Amino acid sequence: MKALHALCAAALALCATAAGAAGTLDKVRDSGKLTIGFMDSRPFSYTEGGKAGGFAIALCEKLADAIKAQLNLPALAVDWQAVKPDEAFKAVDQGRIDLLCGAVPSLERRALVDFSIPIALTGTGAAVRSDAPPRLVQALSGLIRPDWPVWRGSADQAPQRVRLAVVEGIPLEEALASTLRQRRIVADIVTVKSPDAGLQLLASRGADAFLNDRSFLVDAVARDKQQAGIQVLDRIFRRDVVALAVRRNDADFRLLVDRSLSQLYRSSDMVALYTKYFGPPPAMTQDFFNLVALPD
Repeated sequence: MKALHALCAAALALCATAAGAAGTLDKVRDSGKLTIGFMDSRPFSYTEGGKAGGFAIALCEKLADAIKAQLNLPALAVDWQAVKPDEAFKAVDQGRIDLLCGAVPSLERRALVDFSIPIALTGTGAAVRSDAPPRLVQALSGLIRPDWPVWRGSADQAPQRVRLAVVEGIPLEEALASTLRQRRIVADIVTVKSPDAGLQLLASRGADAFLNDRSFLVDAVARDKQQAGIQVLDRIFRRDVVALAVRRNDADFRLLVDRSLSQLYRSSDMVALYTKYFGPPPAMTQDFFNLVALPD
């Protein structure tokens, strides 16, 4: 009897392994449905008016078209599912979603999923008012090198006190803190509960600068006309990339995703798509997409 139980257990394990080994394209073809997951992470992905929207969503819509063409299923159903951050990667690993639209790769996450080539470069940026202290703007922009000499007796020798807003629980980047110290800028850190609260504090002159994810800042300032007097600086202090998550060990599906993204990055459509969400791409962003696009 024990031998029979062991044999049955082995057979069940073999079936589970075979099911897990089935590629995403086969799964989508058999089910007649492509399931795309996304987190609430504006401007990359969010729900608005009952529909998924955002830069990453727009890319995933392009990928859905490529998958339909690959499978010769023009009427393939696409199911958009909002997922919580603590469940998103498990959902990919367990096959509950076929593609996760936008996430920052890490070694811990790669234990569960694979990632596409990057879809965006982001990181900590700074928003300032148009009348912000010039020395602060120059330091945040990296326009003044910390090792440049300061002439004895000049106004630049006097310490300048400013207020920097950050979201509660997010520490000030050490590289930025060091730059401010070397430029004799004394920063009082003001914590806020949310990114929106940080922008409101900046607009109401409760802070001289607000530090947050640069992609969020660009999107928020562009959407809110009340932020007309606020500008987002080009500099990124700590860089992260955003990518799409797919199931591990599914080379065919990942190849389709990477090929489709690479072709899009080299096309004129990419500039229009990026501009819709972030404004015209700076040279650094265009160089980034040219760099990550894989050759044919």
